[in-house]
Amino acid sequence: MSNDDDVILVVDDELDVLDTVRRGLEKWGYQVDTFSNPRIALETFTGSPARYSLILTDYRMPGMTGVELAKQAQRIKSEVKVLIMTAFEMDKEMLREVPTIDKSDILKKPFRLDQLCKAVRKQLPANNNKRPTT
Repeated sequence: MSNDDDVILVVDDELDVLDTVRRGLEKWGYQVDTFSNPRIALETFTGSPARYSLILTDYRMPGMTGVELAKQAQRIKSEVKVLIMTAFEMDKEMLREVPTIDKSDILKKPFRLDQLCKAVRKQLPANNNKRPTT
């Protein structure tokens, strides 16, 4: 699978956020799979880890945090990139849970779609030629 075909796994328990993020990323030419349940998202990732190059997940969700999801996914595929979305301040202890995540990998809600796409492009540099479609 080429970098142009990489898929972004988006996980958030808020359906309106999922829809907005999906539409925004698709407008920029990304393929996106969305999940409102982190456990189902992890099962899907586990079944096809090569499909995904980036996980974009909310931090706080029922049943599993985004950090827990990221840790488990990176045990399966260490090179998968992770971006965390949150309305909350993440402290250093939370960030230490996943050493591959730093403060620049956190999108503070609410964010604009251009901020989201800039963060994704930073994580997926091979796709930096992506431009929004009208």
